[in-house]
Parts: sequence; C-alpha cells; structure tokens
Amino acid sequence: MNRLLWPCLVAALLLSPLVALAADNLIVNGDFELDAPDSPPAGWSMWGADQYKVPANYTRDTTNPHSGQACFRLYHPANTSGYIVSAPDKAVLAKPGMMVTVSFWARTDQPGPSSFLFTSYESMNPFRDAPSPGRYVINVGQEWQQFTFTVYEGWDYFAERSKLIMLTFIPTPDQKLEKTLWIDDVSLTQEPTTKPGRMVDERSLQYEPLQHRLTPGAALNFAVDATRPLRPATREVGGISFHRVVGWTGEPYNKQGEYTLNKQVEEAIAALNLPMTRVYAVGDEPFGVEAAIDRVAELVGKVGIPQDKTVLELETQGATTKLAPEVWAQAARYVKQKGYKFHYWEISNEPYIRLANSAFPTSEDYAAHVIECARALRAVDPRAQIGMGITEDQRWGNYLLKRAAGSYDFVAGHYYAVSDVMNRKFEPVVLGENYKTLDRILQVNALLKEYNPGRSVYQFDTEWGMISSGLKGEEADYVDRNANITGVLHRAVRLIYYAREGMLRGASSWQMLNRLNAQGFGIVFQQAPEKRSMLYWLYYYFNRHVGEQVLKTDGTAPFYTVQDDSRLANGSYSGPLTPALVTLSKDRKTMYAVIANGSWDQTVPCEMTWKGFRAAGSEAYQLSSDNLDAKPLLDDDQAFVSLFDPKTTEGGLTCDVPPHSVTFIRIEAK
Repeated sequence: MNRLLWPCLVAALLLSPLVALAADNLIVNGDFELDAPDSPPAGWSMWGADQYKVPANYTRDTTNPHSGQACFRLYHPANTSGYIVSAPDKAVLAKPGMMVTVSFWARTDQPGPSSFLFTSYESMNPFRDAPSPGRYVINVGQEWQQFTFTVYEGWDYFAERSKLIMLTFIPTPDQKLEKTLWIDDVSLTQEPTTKPGRMVDERSLQYEPLQHRLTPGAALNFAVDATRPLRPATREVGGISFHRVVGWTGEPYNKQGEYTLNKQVEEAIAALNLPMTRVYAVGDEPFGVEAAIDRVAELVGKVGIPQDKTVLELETQGATTKLAPEVWAQAARYVKQKGYKFHYWEISNEPYIRLANSAFPTSEDYAAHVIECARALRAVDPRAQIGMGITEDQRWGNYLLKRAAGSYDFVAGHYYAVSDVMNRKFEPVVLGENYKTLDRILQVNALLKEYNPGRSVYQFDTEWGMISSGLKGEEADYVDRNANITGVLHRAVRLIYYAREGMLRGASSWQMLNRLNAQGFGIVFQQAPEKRSMLYWLYYYFNRHVGEQVLKTDGTAPFYTVQDDSRLANGSYSGPLTPALVTLSKDRKTMYAVIANGSWDQTVPCEMTWKGFRAAGSEAYQLSSDNLDAKPLLDDDQAFVSLFDPKTTEGGLTCDVPPHSVTFIRIEAK
C-alpha cells in the first residue's frame, strides 16, 4: 500500500445546478454576480463537521474576478476539513443517454494541485452515496485558467444509480496546507451524448450470490462427505506481499543491493510456507531492473516461495512515473535469459490513486499503457500473464475492464477493508465488511466474463487487509487493531472464503516487513527477530491447514445480520458467525478444518460429522486474544496460541468454539 495515500478529509466545495435537460448553463449563481452579503454566497450551504463551518472561509470576492464584478473565494486553513454544498434539491437529475459538461475558471495563491470532482447521490433523503462520474487533479496557477470536463452517461456513470449529480472543488489535497482557491464563471450543461455504446451496468449483472455453505441455526452443526469433494482448494490465497526490493525499512535489501534479512527472520518467513507473493516497484531501484529481478529471485529462493507464483510490478509505487513498454519487454527477456520462472506482471501499482504528478491522469491513459505493455511482454514471452489494477470507481474499474479487454489476464483489486475499527463494533468489521467485499469480488468476476468471452481471465488480490486510521488520524501502520485480534479475525474470515469458493486465483496480503513502531501492518520485524506477531501465527497455521480438495459443509450456524451500521445496509451482507473451511489432503489421509468465530462475546457449540473417512484422532490449535487494544507483536506466544482438544470419534467431533477465535483442526485417518 502506498504510504502517501491514506485517506484524508480536505476542505471542499460542492455546487449544484437546477434540474434541466437543455444545453443551457444550469449553475445557480455560477458567475457570483448576485450581490448579497451572505457568506457563503446565496444558494450555498456549509456541510460536514460543525467545527469547520466557518462562513468567513467561503466568501464572494470582488478584488480580482475572472469576469464581471465578483468571484468565489474558498479558503482552506491548515489542518481543517470543512466544505460547503448547494441545497440538495438543486442537484442535477441524471437522465439516460446524456452527457454533462462542466467548465470553470480557477486561480490560487499557491500554485499546485487542487481537485475537481463530480459528486453523486442515489438519493438525498435518506442520503445514499453513488459512484462519482469523475475525479480530476487540476494544477492551478496564480493566473486565471479555464478547465473543462465532460462525463458520459453509460460510460462514466449510470443515471439509475448516480441520479443526483453535484460538483466538488477541493482547494488542496493536503489537509495540513493553508491555501486559497478562487473560482469563477462556472457552467454546466446536460445534453444528448455524442459517445456511442455504453458499458455494462454492474447492478444489472446476474451472478451467483456469495455461498456461505451453511444456513441459519442455533449451533455450528454440519456434515461433510470425504468421497465427494466440492472443488480444488485455492491454496495460493495464503500469500503475503513484500513491499519492494529496497523496502522502506531497508529490507530485504538496502540501497546498495545488499541482503539485509538476518537468519532468524529469514527462517521465520520460510516457516510460513507461503504459496505466493508480490513485489512492486522492481524497476525503480537504484541498481536497475535486471539486478532487482536477480534479488527477487534470490529472496524467494531463500524463503521458499515459488518463482512461478510471484507477481512482479516494475513501476514507481505511487504511479508517478511509468516505464516504456520496451522496458517491460526487456525484463521478460532477462527472465528468460536467466532461466527464471517469473511470468506474472502487474502493470503499475494503484494507478487509480492519481497523485498530482501521476503518470496516469485518466483511466484512458492507464488503459493505453496496459495495452501497450501487454503487447510488448507477450511478444517476448507468450506465457506472460498481464495484470491490471482496478478499483470500485466507475472509470477505474468497469471502464478499464471494458477498454483493455483482451490485453489483461488478471486484475488486482487490492480489496482492503477501509473501516473505522476504533469506533465500530467487532462483528460488522470482521464479518459484514468481508461479506460486502466478497460480493464485490463476485461482481467483478461477472464483469470479467462479460467483457472477455472465451478467455480465462481471473483475479489476484495482490494487496489486502484491514486499513483503518486511528482516533487521532494515525495512519493504518500505527493502528494496532488492524493487526491484532480484530485484524486476525477479519483476515481469517476472508481467507476461509478465498480458499473455499474459488473466486480468485490467489491472494497476497499486506505486508511482510515493518518497523516496531508500525505494527498495524507487519508480519515479522527485524528489530525483534525472535518475536512473532498475531498475523504471523494466522498465516503459519492457515497454510498448514488447507488441503487439496474442498469438502462441502452441509448444516447450520448462528448468523450475523447487520443492524444499525451506517456502512452496511441493515439486513444485507449477513452470513455465519462461524464460517468454516474443510479440506482433504491429496492422499485423502488427512482432513483439515478452519473455523473462525466472528462474534466478540458468543461461544458457539460445534458438531462436525463425516462419512467416507475414519478418524484415528485429531490435533487442534486456537488463536485468540481478549484485549481489543493489545499490541500485535507478542511477548508471549502462548497467550495467543493454545492447544485445543475437540472430542473426536471415528465419525465426527464436538467442541465449543470460543468467541473471537480462529480454530485449526487436523484430523488423521486410520
């Protein structure tokens, strides 16, 4: 995860036109010539947190307008995040088959990036967000400059979802910066589109809903049939991503290209039995792309990760620069020359973030780059698998899937759970957020099939995990709940579904190495090589408890249903409190079970029965911690990892599954 990109609130301005379809300027007081003493100007309202509702920050200014007698001054004091909106009943009512064009003039006291975006709602009462039709970084100078943007219904937005459209101006993306932005002569027109065709409306897609394999009941009570496997288990989901060759911690290599992992840390990583990994910015190291590839090969060899399950990304971590397609092709040539088995290439890291100096100002720029790099890579290595970064944003998800179809083999969604773990309840974070994200993954799979008929296109989740800021705005690296028992249960639930349901080809979560003061993301810590983290033990046991074949779980479990949670619609994204994964080894002599209890306070009785398998006995471990604010790095492993002894017979087992725990059971056949 790009360390510069944690979400922040910034001062913003929302303005809105009258509902109309004619190609007239629909902005109310867009020239700010209406002479009134109001601050903000007439027709505008302050929005957001009460402490930032300062009328003096949003005023009509007559000192240097672009035209006429006045313009609009947006003042962003340092360390603030207020914004204003027009009255909700003035929003544009989107219509099918239309295009919206916005033009405005802007200047600033501090040249540099500001932002403009379309803001959409599905409804205003109640407020229900909708995808933005477009977001843009605008580089504003001290002299007046015109900006124009057009968005097309069916391509940038769908009228049925983004029903109400407003405009947003952000003086600075840097919340800490004091800055003033002036705007003037804002116009908006809505008229019939000139762009033929349209994308698939995601909400119209038909796809099988998320399968929980259990139905609601009072206890976890299910049966498996060892003679009738459901599908192959996706064992490659238990991966962990490295940051880059020269990571921000100076590991696993320093800037001189010297290997810096001590033996204890190296052995700890090897003991995780990682099925895959991903390294990014491989072409942005001081010793060059070929030497960096050599070091990735050395690293994965030392820790036992297969080269042919390692994803390489070459470009700068913030997507601020891009490499020519020939550089990607030369990397593939070098891999072949050296006899390496790398063949997964992820084109750029999170290009949709779009920093002010982004190499990809628009999704079209990125799509063109993917197409060119794919052509160059395949010319060198027909086995090359090309990956494209996507997100839920319409232009950086749906549009990319359609535009670059035929060029990508996999997409990397980076399905982080962006959730306020400090203020939300345990269950919606570890269960509801997962069920919501898993549904989105299935929706993307449906889009992939729609846009790539006859091709085998798939997903690699090359970065994922909990990502919540702290009570004082701390970045996720410094929020312990992202990686203690809350993060462990969240990841355990996700891993169960990833391995069981076959929705991805593989997954590699964030991140292997970090510093002791940043435990919210981090599996091992070179500053404490003898210690293990809670997340370490999750992956250690998970990768030892996934067999070759998934067995169907027929039975019941207590269900979690969303209630009174603003991020998740009530009653939606419900599922088992105790999702379970049962797999069988290749030789059918060992059965494995992984059970996560996502309830904070409910112990769940469990009875598991089987046929086609005679058990000789079982061995089990549990992970749990009763402290929501415990440090993720453990001083005493036994306080987190404990032996567990279910009552096992030839035909089944019984136990109680404690709250907020992950249970791993290995059952050996006679």
